[in-house]
Amino acid sequence: MFLALVSVQATAADDFFQNVDEYNNLRYGNQYIMIVINQNDNAQGRFAVETTGGAPARENDDDKPLIYGRPNPWTSYTSLWINNEKYVFGGKTERRAGKGAKYGEVIKPPTVEDGNVITTTKFGDVVVEQILTIVKSSTTGLADSAQIKYRITNNGSESEKVGLRIMLDTMLGENDGAPFRLGEDTIDSDKLYYDKQLDDFWQAFDSISDPQVTSQGSFIGPDVTIPDRVYFSDWGSLADGVWDFDFNPGQDFIRKGEYETDSAVAMYWVPEIIDAGATKTYVTKYGLGGITIVPGILSLGVTSAAEVTLDQNNNSFPVVAYLENTSEIRANDVSIKLDLPAGFTADQSVKNIGNMESGGISQLTWNVRPLDLDNLPAEITYRVTADATNTDSNQVERKVKFLGPPVLDADISLMEKVESVAGKLEPNPFRVQAEISNLGESALYGVESELIFPPGLVPAESEKPLKNLGNLQSGESLKVNWSIKALRVEGTLPFALKVSGLNGFEKTIVKEIELPQLNPLIYLKETTGKVDADYYSIDIVAANIGQADNISFDLNYNADKLLLTHVSRGDFFVRNGKFLPFNRPQRAARGNLHFNQDFPFATSNGIIATVHFKLKDPEHGKLSISDLKAVNELGNEIKIKIKNISEEE
Repeated sequence: MFLALVSVQATAADDFFQNVDEYNNLRYGNQYIMIVINQNDNAQGRFAVETTGGAPARENDDDKPLIYGRPNPWTSYTSLWINNEKYVFGGKTERRAGKGAKYGEVIKPPTVEDGNVITTTKFGDVVVEQILTIVKSSTTGLADSAQIKYRITNNGSESEKVGLRIMLDTMLGENDGAPFRLGEDTIDSDKLYYDKQLDDFWQAFDSISDPQVTSQGSFIGPDVTIPDRVYFSDWGSLADGVWDFDFNPGQDFIRKGEYETDSAVAMYWVPEIIDAGATKTYVTKYGLGGITIVPGILSLGVTSAAEVTLDQNNNSFPVVAYLENTSEIRANDVSIKLDLPAGFTADQSVKNIGNMESGGISQLTWNVRPLDLDNLPAEITYRVTADATNTDSNQVERKVKFLGPPVLDADISLMEKVESVAGKLEPNPFRVQAEISNLGESALYGVESELIFPPGLVPAESEKPLKNLGNLQSGESLKVNWSIKALRVEGTLPFALKVSGLNGFEKTIVKEIELPQLNPLIYLKETTGKVDADYYSIDIVAANIGQADNISFDLNYNADKLLLTHVSRGDFFVRNGKFLPFNRPQRAARGNLHFNQDFPFATSNGIIATVHFKLKDPEHGKLSISDLKAVNELGNEIKIKIKNISEEE
């Protein structure tokens, strides 16, 4: 009989819950696992992971800790290396894990937002967000893993050098010292791995024939950031060392200074330069692991990713087999064989283990490769068979689905109607929205989108071109908005949308937006401010006349109602507190002012002049511009529209 633990069904959003327990822990979870976050001042922001219902096919893994954290999480913590100083994330503590360390300021306590539990700590100009989310495990296909993300932003004006360490005090139910299993390694003493030595994931369990809890951490994959190095060690040593710690290769996981077995894992990302205004994100996962198990004299368990995306850079996937001799006798000449369907291969499909003593456990791994990357089936079923000369054989089958890569498309549109009003765009700033769609078969993780503006457009005040969007599942669309200020542009404008994800994914999508044409315009506008009841003033305003070298026109007014007092130059002819040449208008006839003005400087918008009158009659009558002529520096005529706003009022 097969004990199948593989499913690709995700948990519905409505199945998630959140509450606060009697110890002031924020609990966020679903029917499989729960993230527990300390809200107290002591060790605020530290977290643990526990099962709720655990694996659906098991009845003995309910309500078990995966990371120690009762009654309040405090033993696991995250460290920052900032410009050669070492800090601990979150709230201060006087307990052993992080005691006496340097801390920042918690500026956002644990808060649930859109399915994420976010805690934010500030270290000077460096702001660090801890974002905890429940996501799918690679091997179970269920939403039974905690995604642990740290987003580090440099809000200063100088670059900062920042590194990260995540230390997890792992625990399997009541077992605080189960060995880690990575590839073909069984790790029960201090051991260091560098990034090139890591396998996709590690697992931990206490038995193959009847595991109580199976946990799994991820090192490599589309939804995680590969650590630069990983230490498996005892919790006491890692608790005492905020960054560097007492590491003794080959030493058992006996808690430093005590006599209990207590294992832990620490993942390091070496310090990197983060430029001013830039952000760096690190992601790992920890939760339940999926193993397809068939009990027997030779109990056999097999695991691999439930869904795989292969390409030229990632052209294989691991299959891991665990074998336990549950009999009371030695199993002789044990071998294990991997059978693959046509079109797939792996080195050394048959592996000889030799003799296995009673209670012995062996683990083996294969890297499976397709012979033709361009013609992958939707899924395959492979078989692993264990044999011995003096016991019954055993076999396990497991399926793997193949998904195509993320395929992104985007549409960029105006969120509001932008019009040309009095020669200017209204509104300005205006908003645009990008709808980013994933048309591929697999998800894109750690999505960031950056809008690259064409010349003449800039982000509005407090707007950031780069936005963090989280994950984009297959068939899903995300909308993101920007507020944009136009300087002096019009027409069809190209926008480049740069979308990036974890592990180097990047795509740039170019789309166009149409802004209304800004035609050259001269119009009249009553002046604002304090109004003297006996006087009246009008501004002559120009918009978009940057090509004009000379403009002449007449201002007509009713001389029976208005007495011209004087004309003052507009801001067109004032620069850096100094006056520029301004030709005073001529009184060509009664009720008429003739302007003939040179514009030998690069200015497009402003007030040409303000004309001041004394009122002879409270009703000032109509004012208008006529006989307008404009030429460029080559003497060619330019068409400029006239809008006598005062006539319409």
